Amino acid sequence: MEIQWPLLIFSVLLGVTSGSFVFLAVGELRGKFREVRFSGALIALVCLAVGGCVSVLHMGHPERATHLLGNLGSGLSKELFVVAIMGIIALVYLVLAKKDYPGVSKVFGVLGGIVGLVLPFVAGSSYLIAARPAWDSIALPLMFLGAGLALGMTLMAGLVLLRGKAAEEGGFALKLALAGVLIMAVTTVAYVIWIAVAPYQAPTRSIERLISGDMAVMFWVGVVIVGLAAPVALSALALVQAGKGKAAGLAPYLFAACACSAIGAVVLRV
Repeated sequence: MEIQWPLLIFSVLLGVTSGSFVFLAVGELRGKFREVRFSGALIALVCLAVGGCVSVLHMGHPERATHLLGNLGSGLSKELFVVAIMGIIALVYLVLAKKDYPGVSKVFGVLGGIVGLVLPFVAGSSYLIAARPAWDSIALPLMFLGAGLALGMTLMAGLVLLRGKAAEEGGFALKLALAGVLIMAVTTVAYVIWIAVAPYQAPTRSIERLISGDMAVMFWVGVVIVGLAAPVALSALALVQAGKGKAAGLAPYLFAACACSAIGAVVLRV
């Protein structure tokens, strides 16, 4: 099957939005990360907008995207509505980040986190079709969620270390980042296990093709080493360094972890 790059890019950028807002929501509940609320919400909103625009390119006739409104029961229509809701929340939160309304900001921040958790499931459910056995499992949207948490949380933690109160909040931000990449590792393994046990096995979608076949190099290097091991190691190392009182200067570790997570997410989808 030909790689559908618009959908691939859309799902990755959607993950950045999702993970970023989950991070910000936790910060709102804990009274932290005030200094990065605006930049974090802006990044999340831009990723959502760019991803949405790119996804429309998947259609042979992008101008017909509005036809989705005529079939509200379809997976794509549900995805469109959740993306729109996420966009509205992100925009309102972005405006509030420049104001001094802590109660309202907390409400919209937490709402953004909740919708951020739902978004990968709604997007992933569009691919759960019997005609594609290797996709037809809850493991697929879980993998989308895990990748999003890793991408968003490492990116936001990097912003905290770069522009926020690194000494006071860096340790907590790094714990969230490490949690995100660990969840990504678990959900990725779950999806690979599903590929191994999915019904109607065929050589083109077999686990052997990933482990030792023509896609083995992409899998072991792109997914396992770069996409999983590197982000976990970088996040853990940064957390250890922060525990020694060396939080300053650790932002590049988190940005590198985010970049590695993005590479792994793309390669895994490929």
